[in-house]
Amino acid sequence: MRIRSHILAVPALAVALALTGCGGDDTTQPSTPQVTAVGPAAPAPTTAPAAATVDAKTVLDKLTAAKVGLTAGTVQDENTDPNDLLGRPNGYQSRAAADLPGGDPEGDKFGIDRGLVIEQFADTAGADTRSKFIQDTLQSLPIMGTEYHYRAGGGTVLVRVTGKVKPSDAKKIETAVAGL
Repeated sequence: MRIRSHILAVPALAVALALTGCGGDDTTQPSTPQVTAVGPAAPAPTTAPAAATVDAKTVLDKLTAAKVGLTAGTVQDENTDPNDLLGRPNGYQSRAAADLPGGDPEGDKFGIDRGLVIEQFADTAGADTRSKFIQDTLQSLPIMGTEYHYRAGGGTVLVRVTGKVKPSDAKKIETAVAGL
């Protein structure tokens, strides 16, 4: 009977350790920026579409008008989307990218390394899932860099800024997004 309880304890321990690895312990990597919330507390995730749809182009246009340093802003289509998520199941509905001071002008065209990416989802749950996936990946693989994440369009639009951008410049983006 004692051997049987040890046999059951081993798989239970393995499951507990696996689930522990899924959590985000902020104390283990203090130098990694975490997801930054914008404005009031984020609403509970929902799968219902937002009442007024704000797409990536609208956010790009408004950020450009806010004079936060964007250059070379471009809207992607299914042929230019570097992630092949545009219009696909569990993907975004629209996407745009722009260069920002501090970004890498030699980075992949339309990539986050150049500065800023805007991704618009059908609902807040899609934006939440994408943001969490990116932040979890970056936290587990610090060599890949960091990102600031801000939300617009009632939470359906994820505005991503490369961690290479100075915090003061990222704050300008945060302020502009909060005003959308």
